[in-house]
Amino acid sequence: MFPEVKKEPSALASRVMTLLMQAWRGRWPEVQWGIQLKRMLSANSKESCDVAEILMQQAVVGSSPNNLLLSYLKHTVLSQIVPCSSVLKYITEFDDLSRPHCILALVNLAEVFGTKLSFSYGPDSPLQLSRSLLAVLHWVLLLLLKCLQTNREDRPELVMVMDGASRAATAMLKRPTVTALLQVAQAYREFEQTELNLRGTLSQLPQNAFPDGTREHITSMLTLAADLPDVQLASEAVLETPHLPICPTMNSLVALEALLNPNSDVQPFVDQILMLARAMKMSRPKLFLEMFRACFMGLVDASTSSEQLKWATYTFLKMRQVMQKIQQLSGGPDFSSDVEQGIDMLQQYRHLLDRADIKQKWDCLNQFLKELVQAGILSESQISAPKQKRTAQREQLRPADLVTSPTSSAGLIARAETTVVSILKTLETDHLKNQDPLVGVLSQMLSGRSFEIITSAAASMGELKNFTLKLIRSNEFARQTTGEAGKAAQTRAQLFDITFLMLCHIIQLHGMDIVAGHKEASDSFILQWAQRWLPEDGKYRSLDTTANPPDQGKVDSLLHHFMSGGADLRPNMQRWHEVCLNTPFVVQEVLFAWEHKALTPDKVKAVLDNIKSRMGCLSVVTCVWLCSYMNVVGAKARKKPLAMLEHLTGVKVEQGTSTESRSHLMNMVMEQIMNDVLPADHPQRSSARVLVPINVLPIVTLKETLNETFQRGWLGLKSMHTLEQLLALCGSDWFCEKVVMQMLECNKVEELSQALSLVVAIFHMDLEHLTHSLLLTLMPRLLLSTIHTHVLTDPRGSTLAKLCVLCITGTQTSKIGQKEPYIRRSRKRSRIDAELEDMDESDARPGKVRKHHETQLTLNLEGFNLDDIVAKVKEDGETSPNFDTKDPMNKALINLFCLMNAIVHDPSMTPRTTFIVSFIEEALKCGGQYTRFILQFMPPKMLPQLMKTLPGVFSNAQILQICDLSMLSGRKVAAQAISSNSRFMDKPAAT
Repeated sequence: MFPEVKKEPSALASRVMTLLMQAWRGRWPEVQWGIQLKRMLSANSKESCDVAEILMQQAVVGSSPNNLLLSYLKHTVLSQIVPCSSVLKYITEFDDLSRPHCILALVNLAEVFGTKLSFSYGPDSPLQLSRSLLAVLHWVLLLLLKCLQTNREDRPELVMVMDGASRAATAMLKRPTVTALLQVAQAYREFEQTELNLRGTLSQLPQNAFPDGTREHITSMLTLAADLPDVQLASEAVLETPHLPICPTMNSLVALEALLNPNSDVQPFVDQILMLARAMKMSRPKLFLEMFRACFMGLVDASTSSEQLKWATYTFLKMRQVMQKIQQLSGGPDFSSDVEQGIDMLQQYRHLLDRADIKQKWDCLNQFLKELVQAGILSESQISAPKQKRTAQREQLRPADLVTSPTSSAGLIARAETTVVSILKTLETDHLKNQDPLVGVLSQMLSGRSFEIITSAAASMGELKNFTLKLIRSNEFARQTTGEAGKAAQTRAQLFDITFLMLCHIIQLHGMDIVAGHKEASDSFILQWAQRWLPEDGKYRSLDTTANPPDQGKVDSLLHHFMSGGADLRPNMQRWHEVCLNTPFVVQEVLFAWEHKALTPDKVKAVLDNIKSRMGCLSVVTCVWLCSYMNVVGAKARKKPLAMLEHLTGVKVEQGTSTESRSHLMNMVMEQIMNDVLPADHPQRSSARVLVPINVLPIVTLKETLNETFQRGWLGLKSMHTLEQLLALCGSDWFCEKVVMQMLECNKVEELSQALSLVVAIFHMDLEHLTHSLLLTLMPRLLLSTIHTHVLTDPRGSTLAKLCVLCITGTQTSKIGQKEPYIRRSRKRSRIDAELEDMDESDARPGKVRKHHETQLTLNLEGFNLDDIVAKVKEDGETSPNFDTKDPMNKALINLFCLMNAIVHDPSMTPRTTFIVSFIEEALKCGGQYTRFILQFMPPKMLPQLMKTLPGVFSNAQILQICDLSMLSGRKVAAQAISSNSRFMDKPAAT
């Protein structure tokens, strides 16, 4: 029953009642009733009355409904004279099962409103209508539940009610707009409880309690109702590469990790590949295949380069750690079987495995399987079949190709793990008591490639920091003299020299951050010296040639020693760190004396010979000083220091001298120090490290490298290092623009897809900075330019949108739960970071814009600014979600969405508009936290404007993901967009 009306009817209500009685007596048609009612309401617009209540009260007065009045009510709602939500409200208040015919009439009326009503226009607010629809659907389920609970044979009319109710609910749930609006309403608790009760009651009733058709209708309706809260987007890939023979992104990411991040923790890398695998909808066996195949491709590619040890270390030591981490994060009962499938697919590439074995002179797959077993990824029984299959494949090779070498990188790395553990134990011993054995062990490490192998293995095992700290501890012990004489003093000098050279080499390869933040390391001499003098990433330290030494007497004494042949340089009296600090002042005096003709060239050479014959560390500090000096003086003044440098590096250490065993490592350290300061055509300059010619424009080198990479389909060793040098040389803004524009020059969809897959991986060289350059510099330039419109046209525009979204999600992934972003070593704080941190939003005002007849695209269009996003108080006391406004990524996205919002509100529609749609669609494909992170910066008025400009451009499921339904403002925008979408989404249902 309806609640009784306690208030006195208004004058307008009385006139409406009179008109209703007149229409009923005269049996007016619906149209005539509608016309007369509308005239009356227009003539009395200042008064108000609830027409819906009046019609409802009169239509169901007796035991049977008044069908004429119900037709009036239906016409009044469908012609939008009265709000539908008010009628639905009164319908849900009627619950008198003693009048089943009235109930059935109201159910049919609700079905008409739910399936025929136009949601695009009307007096109801879309959000209010969504709540009313959920309420009436809940009411229908309650009716069904009550009918089932009171079903008796003497009341067959209840079966009619159940049939009508299940039919009405089914019809409503099949309408896309209704189901979308029901999700916007977000009040499922009572609805789901009623649905659960209805299912339970239905299952408990005997099969013959009511007709089978009725049970079937209710069951099918409940199936639709169960899916109501789970209207999800179809799973689509942001980046699709199934048409390519290999996945360039995964292949190149493995290469970047193996060669540029040998000492990094595996966690950031695993996070990236898992994120990209989800974005690419790549199965786990396929992911494992791509990673394993990349390792073996690297073993082949680097077999003749100096980086073959890095690939071997990564393949046989680091990859098992990656697999263990993946197992921890996304394991499951099928993990081992997925790895087996990956291995099985890898064995289909027999020629790749054969080439790896021939190049490495080792059974690489067998060794790889052993490492997986050792890590607990596979069992012995699981690798038996792959081993047998590989053995049969190897039997078809020539005997000469089956030769295994004891010096193979694969074999050496396989044995290096136990060696590293043994060396770490040795370094733990008491230095005061065990100097001789320690020096012996360290000297053995300098033979051949031993030290390189051990450091590579330690890096992959995660023990390089520990190893470095122990070397620093040994170096600190050896730098002080305790007055010992003879062999003990010589041993201490050798310990200092060896550890100094080792630490210099480690810092050159892995950066000073290898021991950053550790107090013992930061207070050590070697790290303080390296921070002051040792070049990093080709950048030399500042040099003051007018500086005075701390103790001129020690410099004079040291100069005398080197001038006289160094015979009286007594090890038992020396503090070796002081010798290292004073030697550059000695070299400076020798150079200045030579320049003023106080010394002959032969005497200068003799001094350098004495320096190099003493200790390797003295040659290194001399080389560093000469390079820094050459870096700050003019071309004419470089002649003599260059000659000194040439002689220093050209002197061969005589066999049997104290530095003979350390000469190889010393030369490696000096070669890397002086490589960037030597002239391009200098014979001592390592051509292998200079991949960007100085006589060719960087853009030419970049285009040649990218064209070769895009055509090949994977990132080769030389290409990777060339791109790395170009990035370091020209900066992230230049690099980002040129790489992206080169990608967009591809003409075919397949070519664009392959280029995009490679560029995504290339950006991981410095993902955070390149993403900021993409969002803050390049994208605004492209969106505001009139000459680059073609790059925003599909398929280029959608490719560019994919790149933006993948870079954003990759950068965000690196920040979630990570101490450091996913970049190579410690790239310096960029100018962009400084500008973003120093910018004060409260002082940021738009500059003056020239007046034109057309609307200008500015960041202030529609009154939208940062304050609107950050702290604007919404309706009903609701506030926007908080986020860090100082974060560069947040600022970049805010800036980009401001610009896109301005473009959307511009009167003209261009490819820029379609790019914005593509950007949002690709963001939706990411799903979960990534979609929410990107779209949280979207202005509230942007979606409605897009729906006006491009009606039906987004589906209801997309709208539900775009809007934040946890906030009232988001639900309002979603309801409005879904309602305006109804004329497109409901067409299939209507037919």
